[in-house]
Amino acid sequence: MGIPSIKLDKVTYKMWLEKLMFLFVLLLIVNGCETKREALGADNEIRVICSKVDRAIINEYLSLIFIDTLFTPEPEPFYHLKFSEPETYNQLKSQSQVVVAAVNRDINNSGYQLVKKLLPPAQFDSTQNGDPTILGKNIHANKQLFMIINAGTKEQLMMNIEQNKNQFRKYFHDQFIDRQSRFIFGEDRNKKLEDSLRLEYGWTLKIPWGWDRIKNRPDSNFVWLGKEMPFQWIGIGWVKGNLLEEELSVGEYLWEWPKEHYRSIQINNYKFKLDKTNYGGTFAWRAQGIWETVDLKESKGGPFQSYLFYDPINDLTYHLNYLIHHPGNDKSIFMRQMDMIIKTFKIL
Repeated sequence: MGIPSIKLDKVTYKMWLEKLMFLFVLLLIVNGCETKREALGADNEIRVICSKVDRAIINEYLSLIFIDTLFTPEPEPFYHLKFSEPETYNQLKSQSQVVVAAVNRDINNSGYQLVKKLLPPAQFDSTQNGDPTILGKNIHANKQLFMIINAGTKEQLMMNIEQNKNQFRKYFHDQFIDRQSRFIFGEDRNKKLEDSLRLEYGWTLKIPWGWDRIKNRPDSNFVWLGKEMPFQWIGIGWVKGNLLEEELSVGEYLWEWPKEHYRSIQINNYKFKLDKTNYGGTFAWRAQGIWETVDLKESKGGPFQSYLFYDPINDLTYHLNYLIHHPGNDKSIFMRQMDMIIKTFKIL
């Protein structure tokens, strides 16, 4: 007995065909979303794909944009530029931060050929003659920034740098915060310690896994948190009244604070900087520089940063400090993580 045939009228057949096409397109979308994985690579690395003939110009251009430097005391950039040849594009295109660049118009320039292949003709022409930079998100992977530079000359490339650099810096900074937030503020936070501090002191702080309380002295209004591997400290202190009015008194207070509370360390004159900033929507002082141990027999040191701001509701001045000791290794990414932690501080 054969399978009975089903006869459909034209309207029913059209409806059936439209539903089939809709399901097919939906299946493609779902599969596409599943196959686009999260971008790979360190959040403080920018993979730059260009030929050797363009490397010096592109390095100069990007170095003028990503100028943030941490003194540890040696200068350490917030972003490391990792250069690779155009032939590595397929292996590197899914990294978290990718720059594909070409300036030299020589037809034998493999970087030039790669950019020409990636851009539609109209976009290739517009970037070659106008603003040479394009910045996109999630091109080959989720949580990715992807930049293409297609400049006809060095002069054209440098022409719009002042106009574009702050916007580019913001995009990369926001990406760092987004990717790192999911890593350090995941479900494994030390919520027990968070709840304890909230009940004891009336303020909150998001505390990642691995951080713990080293010491707290209620009589001196001081809480000391720490983490090892690498060695990191966060100190939170508060005093009655507003200490922010005079820069000289602010500097003196911050200078003496580590010796009074940590006891074992002090601030070094090298690269010490005090400037005005914004913290949580209010005026604050920011100090940054180098700390060192008081006892020279056990010499240690590294970078630190502090925020000093006033809470008018409770008439208290808060000091939020963080520092690291990680000799011979990258410190900037950990300092940026601690800055993210400190900025979750909220007074209830």
